[in-house]
Formats: sequence, C-alpha cells, structure tokens
Amino acid sequence: MSIDEDNAAIRTAVASRVAAVAAGKSAENWYVSPMASSLAGCAPAQACAIELLTDPVPQDMPYPQPLDDDDDELDVHPTSRRFYELCDAVKNMHARKSQDYGCPNGTDPLRNIRDGAKFVGIPAWRGAMVRLSDKVTRLATFNATGQLSYENVEDNLLDLASYALLSLLLYQEEINAQRDL
Repeated sequence: MSIDEDNAAIRTAVASRVAAVAAGKSAENWYVSPMASSLAGCAPAQACAIELLTDPVPQDMPYPQPLDDDDDELDVHPTSRRFYELCDAVKNMHARKSQDYGCPNGTDPLRNIRDGAKFVGIPAWRGAMVRLSDKVTRLATFNATGQLSYENVEDNLLDLASYALLSLLLYQEEINAQRDL
C-alpha cells in the first residue's frame, strides 16, 4: 500500500468507529482487529488467542530477575547475550519515543496509546495490540514481497517487541485496577 492508501484506510476506519460509537454500539459489537480477522477460520488459533487474552494475570506471577550490569562474569551463550542487547535496544527506544509520543511533561509515557484507545472506545492494552497487529501486518507484507517501503525489518521487529511488552504492561494495569475495585 502507498502512504495515501494507508491514510485513506485509516480515515475510513476512524469514520466507521466514530459512527459506531455515536450509534451507541460497544466496541465488541463493531471492532474486529486485523489480528482477529487473520485468525478467522482457524479454530485452534482463535481458542488459543481467547485463552491468552482472557486469563487473569496471577498476583504471584514470577518475574525473572534482571542480570547485574556486570554479567560478563556469567556463562551466557552469545545468542543470549545478543538477546539481552536487543532488550536494551527496546528499552532505549522506548525512552526516546516516550518523549515524542506522550511524555513531554513526564507524566505518562503511554499517553498516546491510552488516548488512542479511549478515542475508539477500547481498553488501552487492546489499543497497544492494534498497533502490534499493524507491525504483524507489515511483516506479512515483507514475507509476501520481500520489501518494505517506509520502515526496515529490524525497526519493525523492535517495535513489535515493544508493543508486545506495552500490551502486557497495560493488560496487567487493567487487571490490577479491576482487582482493586
């Protein structure tokens, strides 16, 4: 797709969302994400996605302990070391992008995701999942054509990793807020 076609598709999607919200329809009745539509016809994939997205996060969920900055002493496989470096790259990218997307005053680095989700009437974690599905769709284009016009594969994959983590973070926030009610 060209940038003009992408913009036209976004305008059409926003117009249909605004009309649906104005008509009083809840998001569940009109919003179908590209990710969900890509699972159409595959019952096992749909069941897995539903299970993953509806299971509550356990309160005692163990989190891996971070490595010390001095992890050179550890016997870490070179592939794992590269993975840790890429995790650092995602962390640094998030810090930089937060300044542009929603944190000019330092109050909320995810403001753009929260505001976008609020605009279309979905939870913030689902808003992050929509952005994640955009990256998956772009990678599907790369798989089919072998090229991307506006963003290289590496940047797209780093964004995908970031949106996955942001989706998890926002999902956990929502679950914890519901528990606190």
